[in-house]
Amino acid sequence: MFFDGVRPVDFGKIRGQEEAKRAAVISAAGGHNLLLIGPPGEGKSLLASAIPGILPRLRESEMVELTRIYSAVGLLGDDGNAVTRRPIRNVHHSVSMPALVGGGSGVPRPGEITLAHHGVLFLDELPEFSRRTLEALRQPLESGVVQITRVQASLEFPAQFTLVAAMNPCPCGYAGSERCTCAAKEVDKYQQKISGPLLDRIDLQVAMRPLTTDERFAKTKEGESKRLRAIVQAARDKQTKRFANTSISCNAAIPGGAVADYCEFSEDGFSEYKRVLEESSVTTRTSDRLARVSRTIADLEDHPQIESSDVLEAEKLMIKLGQE
Repeated sequence: MFFDGVRPVDFGKIRGQEEAKRAAVISAAGGHNLLLIGPPGEGKSLLASAIPGILPRLRESEMVELTRIYSAVGLLGDDGNAVTRRPIRNVHHSVSMPALVGGGSGVPRPGEITLAHHGVLFLDELPEFSRRTLEALRQPLESGVVQITRVQASLEFPAQFTLVAAMNPCPCGYAGSERCTCAAKEVDKYQQKISGPLLDRIDLQVAMRPLTTDERFAKTKEGESKRLRAIVQAARDKQTKRFANTSISCNAAIPGGAVADYCEFSEDGFSEYKRVLEESSVTTRTSDRLARVSRTIADLEDHPQIESSDVLEAEKLMIKLGQE
């Protein structure tokens, strides 16, 4: 189930955009939702197409669960082989709400978010989706399940997916540069299509900039995805051990009330964490997000405790901090 049925692009072939690539690694390692914001043609979709190549292996229990889901909706194929790779669902902005979250006439069917369970849901051109459809993602992103209520019955489908989304910063795509033809009101209106509560559930929000001439002509290298996947897998193995005998699958899924139990800071790390919270005046939800992302960065860096450098990097990749 590769992106659009095509083998993933190797990370080594993506020029520049080091911050966005780092965010993608953190997203894959901890299951964190990711939003890529930038002008057209600067690699947002290309980067999304590379993410499947660095995702961690499915655990046996996850394979069983996904195989049951895909069998129930008739998507296993004629061979009936089990699902062995994390699913990647690339959804067009014209999708209906029932097709995305589940439902439909008659017996409710799982939607794309359930088919992306334990995998990635990619939404390109995010502001082009209907506001109603996007708002329907809020509850599943928070709880990891989607509830479909009908007169006859109420059903619950699993939907613990990682959202990877991409968007231009304005209608013309060039906000912040001399090429932008949009009025300030148009830029605000475009960006406000994504509600604050939905943005508050996206851990990593990264601005992608135009490449420099040197970056455009830089040499590429093969095998980078293989190297990164090993790093991601090592970080995810730490989480599997951390959450043994619990229902938590990854750092991004740590419940709000349990963040303090699983995100242990060093003395310097906690001082840095408190400084960010005090200076940014963030909500409790965002403070939990900062701790979860910091925990994943610490796992990638092989830090037993969250260090100040982990918090600083997390803060940098969470551009909504201080904007609430």
